[in-house]
Amino acid sequence: MQGWTPKTNFLLRHPLAQPLAENYRDANSPDDQHGGFDIIDQAFGRAFPSELMDELQTNRWIDGPTRGTQGKLKPARTKMDVDMGNLLHSFINPVLAVVNDGSALSKGGFGTRGDESAFITRKERANASFPESHPLLHHLITTIENTACCRLGKSATASYNDREMHEAYFEFDNSLTSVQIAKYPGDGQAGYPRHCDRGAKCLKEPFHGKEQSPKDNSPERLLTFVYYLTPDEWDSELDGGALRMFSPIEKNYKTDAHFDVTPFADRLVVFRSDLIEHQVLPSLRRDRTAITVWLYGRVCQSSNTKHTCLPLRLFGLNDATNNSISADKDHFNYSLPPPLPIPAATGTASKENTEDQTIFVAIPSYRDEETWPTIKSLVETACHPDRVYVGVVFQVDTMSLGEVRSFTSVKGSSVSELSQWSQQTNFRSITLDYRHATGPCFARHLCQTLHRGEDFILQIDSHMRFRPNWDAYLIQQLNKTRCPNKTLLTAYPPGYEPPNGPGPDAETRATILVPWKFGQEDGMLRQKGRLLRDGYQHNVDNDNIPCLLYAGGFNFFHSLLLDICPYDTKLHGLFFGEEISMAIRLYTHGIDLYAPPQTVCYHLWKRNNLRVQEDSGICKLKQRQKSLEMVRIQLRGMGRGLGNVRSAEQFHLELGVDFENQTLAPGCENAGLGDEVFVSPISLGIDEKDEAKASTTLSGNDMDSILKLVGQYMNEK
Repeated sequence: MQGWTPKTNFLLRHPLAQPLAENYRDANSPDDQHGGFDIIDQAFGRAFPSELMDELQTNRWIDGPTRGTQGKLKPARTKMDVDMGNLLHSFINPVLAVVNDGSALSKGGFGTRGDESAFITRKERANASFPESHPLLHHLITTIENTACCRLGKSATASYNDREMHEAYFEFDNSLTSVQIAKYPGDGQAGYPRHCDRGAKCLKEPFHGKEQSPKDNSPERLLTFVYYLTPDEWDSELDGGALRMFSPIEKNYKTDAHFDVTPFADRLVVFRSDLIEHQVLPSLRRDRTAITVWLYGRVCQSSNTKHTCLPLRLFGLNDATNNSISADKDHFNYSLPPPLPIPAATGTASKENTEDQTIFVAIPSYRDEETWPTIKSLVETACHPDRVYVGVVFQVDTMSLGEVRSFTSVKGSSVSELSQWSQQTNFRSITLDYRHATGPCFARHLCQTLHRGEDFILQIDSHMRFRPNWDAYLIQQLNKTRCPNKTLLTAYPPGYEPPNGPGPDAETRATILVPWKFGQEDGMLRQKGRLLRDGYQHNVDNDNIPCLLYAGGFNFFHSLLLDICPYDTKLHGLFFGEEISMAIRLYTHGIDLYAPPQTVCYHLWKRNNLRVQEDSGICKLKQRQKSLEMVRIQLRGMGRGLGNVRSAEQFHLELGVDFENQTLAPGCENAGLGDEVFVSPISLGIDEKDEAKASTTLSGNDMDSILKLVGQYMNEK
């Protein structure tokens, strides 16, 4: 989750403070003196609301007009609605004094609010299949839970530099988390009157170091999170539907002081359930859909700042607490490979002349100790590290505190201090238990949800090293193409060996992706990278090398392509098949692919020892088979995510591959180039003498050795 700041901590911990502490005032805030709530925009990414809405419709929570399905939402009634209805109805017809949900009265009688809603029960969310059937909703809920715990729990008093906040902390009980989906029709009438999520009246007494439960110390609703799934371009005046927040400060409460929050898509509102009274105003012309998550717990007094508050079963939050990356040790000491050529105007001596273009680097990481060294390499070799933003999806064993710290926190890694790069502002992350991981496609999709409008996107794997000037070089090469906004640079990089990296003698020549063979078990096309000879120049003006195949572990493109061809959220359990699926989707959308004319980065091709074997369970196997079939349908020119600019048949012909009969045309391994441009003319592209810099030593007959033999360019996910 992006956008939670120290000010958010202050507003929730000190809701009755007036005015706000100087450090937490914000000229852009609706009210410098408001407390008890905060607004977080672009919380999960611009594509997330529509994709989550699609997921809810697929699972039949919400009506799917295009699917012809009816959702599970029912006319909403609170306990107060029911009690009042029963009381009034008893005067009218004593025989029907008791009213149950679903009766004639509940569908339009006394006290109805006009909205439709449904609770997603704790039992349903605890089902082992829930993260697979509802991956985005699961991500939303658990990210909220863990963010609140890490930012407001007892451990936060030791982790964050908010000294004035140390007197209070929140103790959450996530086993009680409550989740509701609600839809208000755009009829100008349906709304929710002023109320408090704790009951009829919110607390109005300042906190004096004791729990604020009015009865006992049992956990009660403590924080309310409202996430909006409204249509794009929601208009505050024409569409209405605002959430009216009333001030918790007594003197303001008497005058009905309030602030109206417009329900923009991807906006998350968080407020104190025990203090903030609020009201839902009618939506005027379109449906207003939102998901509400209630966290239960207590407000406590801080006494031991060494206590940790990490819920083991949940998503995590990046430990972005310092202004720069730092650690107690440094085992990451390498000599840099040769720098990439860039125009003099963007060189080190003239950084100020470069346009302020930003790059978002998306990194899915599966229990990988190379993740933080990869980030260090990115930052240290960039011309403009302050313009590099990194988003990581950590897939780790959340039952192991040691593994969580080692893999997800820079403090637990072997990375030393980096200057000119702020982890607090330039780093975002999601942490997912590896048992819930479903392959690279969904992990890369989650990475893309961390994008916050940066100009360019670099997608890589979590075990890589970079040549100096990589950022300026990639932007320069993309701008050489005919249409940079519809172009993608990609290749399989040469290899490196940790801990010292590629070194000054590293391979710098270009590689290009070519077809190789079909897999015997899954029938998916395998591809490899071929090394080009020194001095090859494809074109004077645009020296990038045209190609048709796509590397998931290294690609660079303008962020506008996210709207055209984002990662598919339905391809679970898919490894071989990910790249050919993206290749044909990009081709049919009219996106041109090129290989850069020089090596930009290096990939660790050695298999990760912590990577678990593919789950052979029936559920996982069905997922994988379903994903493979979806890719086969795409290759036949049908199915999900294809464009209409170019056809699948054209793709087959240009690539030289018959996917139906699983045959390769002679010469397709040259990607339209002559044999003479490659280091080795043979199709496997391995010449041990000439490619010694790019290859590794063969030893044994295991899978690692096979991958090394056919070319370490194969992109193992």
